[in-house]
Amino acid sequence: MLQIFRKKQLSQILPPFPRPFWFLTAGSFLNRAGNFVMPFFVLYLTSQRGLSISQATLIISLMGAGSLGASFLGGLLADTLGRRKTILVSLLVSGGLMFALGCIQFIPLLIVCALCLQFFNQLSRPAFSATVADMVPQEQRAQAYSFRYWANNIGSAIGPTIAGLVAPISYFLLFVGDSLTTLLYSLFIWFGVPETRPERSKKQLEKRKQGTLRAALSDPLLWCYSLLALLFNCLYAQWSVALPLDMQAHGLSATIYGLVAASNAVEVIIIALPMTAFFARISQNRALATASLFLGIGLGLYSWLHTLVGYEIGILIWTCGEIIYYPLSSALIASISPTHQRGIYQGIYGTMTGISYLISPALGGFIMQYHGASALWTTCLVIGLLVACSYLVLGRVQETLKKRREKRQQALEAGVSGAWGDD
Repeated sequence: MLQIFRKKQLSQILPPFPRPFWFLTAGSFLNRAGNFVMPFFVLYLTSQRGLSISQATLIISLMGAGSLGASFLGGLLADTLGRRKTILVSLLVSGGLMFALGCIQFIPLLIVCALCLQFFNQLSRPAFSATVADMVPQEQRAQAYSFRYWANNIGSAIGPTIAGLVAPISYFLLFVGDSLTTLLYSLFIWFGVPETRPERSKKQLEKRKQGTLRAALSDPLLWCYSLLALLFNCLYAQWSVALPLDMQAHGLSATIYGLVAASNAVEVIIIALPMTAFFARISQNRALATASLFLGIGLGLYSWLHTLVGYEIGILIWTCGEIIYYPLSSALIASISPTHQRGIYQGIYGTMTGISYLISPALGGFIMQYHGASALWTTCLVIGLLVACSYLVLGRVQETLKKRREKRQQALEAGVSGAWGDD
């Protein structure tokens, strides 16, 4: 009786997702909690390897460039090789490269290893998103992506805390721990997550070989949403690039910035699940428009608010946009992608997101240097409003096209029934 009672209690607390989803999410949480190296990598390169700040940041920028093709290739592999195999290859190679990175002394070889590590780290992202879409019904996808996003954020808060305690003892232990948690994640996938890619007939396989990639690349809806994601992420990246510089210019220390930024993670952990559940009830385009509005307003406030309280208010607002946007945008891309193309759709979408993180630091820095911080934050507000309006317009277009298809289908059915009546 006690076991039955506990199972009922557990089923009430946890959403009714399939068992493989929980293996995927638990492994992802463990991997994020074991993300020891990257938050301290620039310090490792400068304090342990003797590189200058400019050299260390250049390596990190190159790592971002190295990951650009990973999402695209990862999406293609997820649809051809399979989701499970793509994830396992990504995790096993990443775990090995992470350990090797901690052992390498020769700087050029270290750079090559870091580039390869970032590439394989990003390779599995489209496969993860496609796997969730495969195993969870459409009406539950937003909740599933939100739960995984929430768990990852908790893990992301744990990892740097542990790493901060271990780093003074030994940086090498960070690489070992990071490598082991990545390899342990692969065991979660191996034992708990089956292949979810839908089976196809020989005729479907021939069609896939001829036009799968071409069809995805020629989908205007995918490119519209990818372009909006590029703009959204260009804005979002400014909180980690332009915001600390702006706070410093107004007399606030790096310690204060760290404390203010920590409220972002706290807010995500506290309100992410109920907020996403609420916005999942409305149309996806309206929800993403609201998210863009929150982001634009939150960043735009920094044009006028330059106190600690002002910066905190801004973070509380744009974090709401982040919470709504990332789970629901993944669910939206899954909803517009054909079943056998979920990987490549997520890959193309992820590639555009990667481009935004490559170009946004330079763009933000250019505007700040030549036009001032207020001009940057005002630009963020304007772009946020434009992105929000674009999502609403796209929603209207989709609704119009859907009604036209329904009318066309009704006309065809009426014609067929009329033909049968004449006979």
